[in-house]
Amino acid sequence: MARATISLVSVQKPTANTPVLQRRNKLTSSIDQQITKIGLFREGKRISREQFWVDANGGIFFQLRYGKQPLELEKGKSTLKAVGTGNAAWDDLVEQLEQIKTLAVAGGLDDALSSCASAVKANFRAKDKKAGKN
Repeated sequence: MARATISLVSVQKPTANTPVLQRRNKLTSSIDQQITKIGLFREGKRISREQFWVDANGGIFFQLRYGKQPLELEKGKSTLKAVGTGNAAWDDLVEQLEQIKTLAVAGGLDDALSSCASAVKANFRAKDKKAGKN
């Protein structure tokens, strides 16, 4: 029994990740970890190294980062703010993070990730110069 919808192509799977793909993967992996931490936090479990916080008024915020560097999606803006209160706010934050992941995978954040990666490299170079390394 043959299917008429089979689509065969002659393509090799790429073996090397480009720097662009590595940055995308690093960001999406980090976001997945933070979404897991949000779930644990909501269950009342202890977590560490979270990128989100709740302010005195109950607002929920999340700072996007690439490594330790803030990831600016707009000039001077790297923090998401959840809309709503209580569980709805947490759900909104997770939804926003899922949207950021979708954007990253599609290449929509490549410029921001590249700028952030350049800043991280510049920090390493500055530290090497201070330490007397060439």
